[in-house]
Amino acid sequence: MNKFQIIRLHDEPYDFLIIATSYENPLHLFDEIGKELKVEKAKLLFDLTLINGTNKNRYIECEYSAEMKMHCSLVEKIDDCIKILSRDFFFNNNEVINNSVIPNALKYLLQTGNYPM
Repeated sequence: MNKFQIIRLHDEPYDFLIIATSYENPLHLFDEIGKELKVEKAKLLFDLTLINGTNKNRYIECEYSAEMKMHCSLVEKIDDCIKILSRDFFFNNNEVINNSVIPNALKYLLQTGNYPM
């Protein structure tokens, strides 16, 4: 199973949404992400729900460059359209949720699409 899912965004403040699909933080998988992105520079948004839950450290933004640099920071506000993409991803990928280590209550909320956005 892949440790992250990359979704290309259009007309958003970010170029890609990268959703963690395991307990392993994709921020540590710089080389793997770079191989899949196939771009020189990009603005990335990481959704770490399966690692951090729906806490304030759920979303991390990063400026990526192919020269092996990535500058990251916590995101305070996310556009609703990106939150909906994330919600839909989890709703449509129950196996990712079932294989996670998050609490059962959060699993239920993610599987039903009824968690706080």
